[in-house]
Amino acid sequence: MSRGIVLALLAALAVWNAGARAAEVRAWEVWDGCVFEADKYFDGDSFHVKRGRSSAIIRLYFVDAPETDDGYSARIAEQAAYFRATPAAVLLGGAKARELTAKFLAVPFRVITRRQVAPGASRSERYWGIVESGGRRLDAALVTAGLARVSGESADYPNADAAQRAVSDLRALELQASKARRGLWLRTGFVESMTDVLKRPMAQGPATQARRINLNSATAAELASLPGIGPKTAEQIIRARPLKDIAAFDALPGIGPKTIAALRELVSF
Repeated sequence: MSRGIVLALLAALAVWNAGARAAEVRAWEVWDGCVFEADKYFDGDSFHVKRGRSSAIIRLYFVDAPETDDGYSARIAEQAAYFRATPAAVLLGGAKARELTAKFLAVPFRVITRRQVAPGASRSERYWGIVESGGRRLDAALVTAGLARVSGESADYPNADAAQRAVSDLRALELQASKARRGLWLRTGFVESMTDVLKRPMAQGPATQARRINLNSATAAELASLPGIGPKTAEQIIRARPLKDIAAFDALPGIGPKTIAALRELVSF
């Protein structure tokens, strides 16, 4: 191959790489002037937003607010264990988180998203996102109030250091809320084991544990909240119980390799 051809190929590769990097940056969208669309199904970390004539459901990156529906017993139990609280306290905390979110979104706000689909029971697609208003972030406001834990999906920033800083900052706020006995930390306060929890990397900490749903004991609604699992597939899973492992799950009709890959770290047996 001649030197001229090699140089031309290298130049083309450089242009392609620059375009790929630009496309990665463009994948992030900033929606200014968003308005909160209240409905009875929203939670502290998941809600409808309206932007112009379009609307979407946004699920907050980084945090997990307490449940408000007592039908999600498995998740409530996980949240109760995390906060060292009772299930009843978790539901009360969920109601307070919902109230805080409604107040935060009472004025137009900004959503930063990549339109990465988030799991949920709603038939409408939910997107992971970051919400800002008046120089404040909703995820930080919830954690500061003791009404959310550092969990959920971590934003895949183009700059990995920025993502890690965001997680570290939230964990520091969570530690402060625990020591100050705010929100769900009211009765528990700071516990020594919390120090270790907050030091764990995101992939190894409570986020991974909290997102696992037991396929052999979950309700139909809990199963349908998983990505790629709708009401019909949830009923198939219930009829096929007990499932011993991921191979048995894979054998169910309508469960493809992509769904298995998405659920591998979200379910247990």
